[in-house]
Order: sequence, then structure tokens, then C-alpha cells
Amino acid sequence: MVRVLSVLVAAASASGLVPSASFNSSAEGALCNPCFQIGGQGINSLLNYILNVGVVGGCGSLCAAALPAGGAVVVACELVCADVGIKAFVAALEKVDLDPIYFCEEVHACPMAPDDAYLELVNAAANPVVVRHGDDIQMGLELKVTNDTGVGQFGISIDGPGTATPFSQSFFLKKGIPAGEQMLSVTLTLEDGEDEQGFPKTFEQGDYSFTFHVCQGECGSTHPHSKDFGVMSGTFTINGTAPAPPPQECFSQFDEDSCESTKDFMGKACQWCDDFFSCQDSVMPCNGIQI
Repeated sequence: MVRVLSVLVAAASASGLVPSASFNSSAEGALCNPCFQIGGQGINSLLNYILNVGVVGGCGSLCAAALPAGGAVVVACELVCADVGIKAFVAALEKVDLDPIYFCEEVHACPMAPDDAYLELVNAAANPVVVRHGDDIQMGLELKVTNDTGVGQFGISIDGPGTATPFSQSFFLKKGIPAGEQMLSVTLTLEDGEDEQGFPKTFEQGDYSFTFHVCQGECGSTHPHSKDFGVMSGTFTINGTAPAPPPQECFSQFDEDSCESTKDFMGKACQWCDDFFSCQDSVMPCNGIQI
């Protein structure tokens, strides 16, 4: 596989997936990154505001009123709108059907994707194939890119035993994928947790499958320049639990608080010896004389 070099930007990060790529993924154009921050939800909020209230004032007024949560999304909205003009900005919003990639192309924040883009999905594999619960696993996809692709995305879905799956996540390819042998990958820590409602999310022992999906433009889009390069799947197995950390020992503690909160081989609290400023097992006398 090609060595992973650069980190991509996730459309969401709740699952804990960390994406990487073998190529430089930084976006072209000063406004490409800010434009993506608006996202499909931001486009929907802007459209609803325009539909219910109309366009009152300029870019600053529209963005602030339609996106009341503020933050980076409002700043991005104002930058892109000011660059293209309020009329062109609104026209693009009404045209793109909640497709953030096509929207950024329409307002010229990102370069238009080439129609001759072409790549093949070669192999999907996990490293390691057999992994222990609690460890990290990397899932990678090898690509053979004949013609550079434009702005797009790739997604991954994972399914298997336990309540942490199925889940899926997508990542923006803000500069597309250059010609040559390339790789996309994601790393996942197989640790249990909780969802937003407090229900457990667990990774159980057994076989898991994962599927990559690579597209130019947004996957599923019917807009111009969009291309679906297909899907490819792989598997991995969780077998056993990660080893427990070694137990703490009394002599390795260097202050009274940590000493007294540590247990010795007898299961009793270690004792702190002021005479020697040391921590010892409960059965050892501090003065060196066994009583």
C-alpha cells in the first residue's frame, strides 16, 4: 500500500474515525475551505430563511439572520457571499438542491471538477486483519487514478456485532485525487462508549465488514461533473480483549497521596514512610525492623 501522508477533513466526527490520504488534500482557492463549512445544513437554513422572510439587506444580514448559531459557518457564509455577490449567492442556493460540493463550484469557491476524471478501486484491506478490542485498526483503500479527479468525497460504512455498528461517515476530498497509485484510509479505536442519549455503543468479538465509496462531487448527486467511482469492501475480526495495564506497585509511587491510593500484592493500601520519603508494601516496616 502507498504510505499515508496527509489528513483529510471529515463531514462529521462523532464516530471517532480519523481519515488520511497518500496525497496532498489541501483545497485550491482561498474560499474552498470556508465554503465547505457552510455544508448542507447551512444551505437548508439559508433557503428556509429566504423562503419565509426573503432577502433583506446584504450578505452580512442574510448570513447572521439565517444562521443564528454563529461561529465559523456565518463567517464562511459572509466571505463566500461577499465574493460572488448577494444575487449570485442566492441563485446558487436555489439551484444546488442541498449539495454543498456543487454549491461551492457554482459560486466559484472551488474549481469545477473535470469531466474526464477516472479512477479504479483496486483493493480494500484492514491492518491488522485480526485485532483486539480496545486497539486501533486502519482500514485502507488502494486506488489507481488514470486522470485527476476534482472536488469530491469518500465515505465508509462499518457493520458487525455490537451496538456501535452499523455506522457510516463521509469525508471531503477538497482537492480531488491526483493521478497515480493512491490510498485513502481511516483509523478507528475499537473502544466502547455511549451515544448522545447515553445508550451503550459496544464492539463485540466477531467478524466486521467495511465498505468504501468514492465519488467526484457528492455521492448520489445528479448534478453536472458528478461521478460515482463505485464501492469496495473488506473485513476484519475482533478477537479477544486488549491486555489490561500492569498493576501499580508500591515502590513506583513517589508521593504520599498516590502511595496511599495504591494497593500492594496483598490487596491492602501501600504505606508511606516519612523517614525515607518512600512508598512500601503494607507488610514492610518503615524502620527496617519487622515487628
